[in-house]
Amino acid sequence: MNNQSTKDKDARSSNAMAATSHPLATEEALKILKIGGNAVDASIAASIVLSVVEPNATSIGGDCFAIVKMNNKDAVAFNGSGIAPEKLNYDFFKKKNIDKIGLTSPHSVTIPGAVHAWQTIHNEFGKLDFEQLFLGAIDYAINGHKVTKVVSSAWHNSLKKISGNKNSRNIFLKNEKTFQENELMKNIALGKTLELISKKGSKEFYEGTITKDMVESLKDLGGEHSLEDFSKQTTIRSDTIKSNYKNEFIHQCPPNGPGVTVLIMMKLLEKLNIQNYKFNSIERFHLEGEATKQAYKIREENIGDPNFANFDLNEILSDKNINEIYDNINLNSCSDVGDLNIPAHPETIYLTVVDKDLNSVSIINSVCYVFGSGITTNKTGILLHNRGTNFRVEHGHPNCIDGLKRPLHTIIPGMVIDKNNNATLSYGVMGGQYQPVGQVHVLNNIIDYGMGPQEALSFPRAFHFNNIYKLEKTVDNKIFNGLKKIGHNLEYIEGTHGGGQAIKINRNEGVLIGGSDPRKDGYAKGY
Repeated sequence: MNNQSTKDKDARSSNAMAATSHPLATEEALKILKIGGNAVDASIAASIVLSVVEPNATSIGGDCFAIVKMNNKDAVAFNGSGIAPEKLNYDFFKKKNIDKIGLTSPHSVTIPGAVHAWQTIHNEFGKLDFEQLFLGAIDYAINGHKVTKVVSSAWHNSLKKISGNKNSRNIFLKNEKTFQENELMKNIALGKTLELISKKGSKEFYEGTITKDMVESLKDLGGEHSLEDFSKQTTIRSDTIKSNYKNEFIHQCPPNGPGVTVLIMMKLLEKLNIQNYKFNSIERFHLEGEATKQAYKIREENIGDPNFANFDLNEILSDKNINEIYDNINLNSCSDVGDLNIPAHPETIYLTVVDKDLNSVSIINSVCYVFGSGITTNKTGILLHNRGTNFRVEHGHPNCIDGLKRPLHTIIPGMVIDKNNNATLSYGVMGGQYQPVGQVHVLNNIIDYGMGPQEALSFPRAFHFNNIYKLEKTVDNKIFNGLKKIGHNLEYIEGTHGGGQAIKINRNEGVLIGGSDPRKDGYAKGY
């Protein structure tokens, strides 16, 4: 049995499995599983490792969403997204003639929610001591880790952002240059911070010495954050939202997460009978692009923090509404949804773990854009995200900035659960705004086209974003030309769309089948 995925092959295991974007995180998850931890313990430990070894994409200064499905229990959604400082609202920015929150502005830093979420999830479902989950990450932070290929590339492209903050320069640059592949990187200050959190828990992050350092670091740059803002951060535990697709249920986190986008798209593509068109056909890519436009329009015009925005998910996902959207899609022409002006691609990590008891965790963490805000704290070595850039400075918009409000998010874990309430697929796709489309693409590959996880993740991708259909260069030229004839505004991109991981649970055969996106550095591995 092949227990580790490769570019071309699924990982297979009859016991347990982890799939992450970085080798060290995958191995950390397996280590935790082997010493008696469950999927929750392993996924949190891997997430903490990733906050050290993939600083381009995640940090303890970022956010987290998760779906936890303990075997024989209902799936639970955890929303670890951060709130805006209480002083920030529409009037604050208009008085300063600011109509868009800058990527490196201290105002872009919402209260980081990941640490609170990890603690909350662990308190309910974890087996091992919370402290034990930090040991691997602490070692990599203090003693160093070798920078991987994809991370090195992201690092190189972020030189200007890192250089703009003295604390970031001191940690993330070496002789004023970015770290190269296989170079040893340390963040000793972060390692000591992780030690403190491991011993004192998340309260130290939100109401302790770490909090004071974050607040002071942001105030030094003109931020409006307070100790009280950090103390008000919570993790929302809720039911998942779900939709039936061919006798299985696709589960997502509720808003302010973007999971509703996936459910809209899957409903549309089911109604469009996507399986009737070949997986590499012009028709498949066209309909996927059209469903993307319609779903994103609904999301951008309606969805925000439910405590502030007024919307009805049941109405949005109703057959009546889906039928109305369906009427806008034509096989032979392009629909026009106007200029949605959606914020561009942030950075993310996603991972999934399934343990020997078939407990499943789908979890995603992020600093938003690559290297987040570029702001690192004065003493604690914490890189802070810039999720606040997702807010609109637009009065009356459901996602308009307001004090203690959570922004419309991009990070999105997914899970498929059958009619018997058994998880059959734990999956997610990284890549900022691309994530809902990536999930749908992978789901269709697996459910409709019979691909295994690795093939489904590796398959060429395209993303209709802000009126341009952006294709990876691996998409066949015949598809490009066919889409052009229909009327799409097209371009081949230099890079790739996102990444992703997936573990399929085949209960009949007693096997886990996993894959990890070749666009990243990681792999799926079982034992």
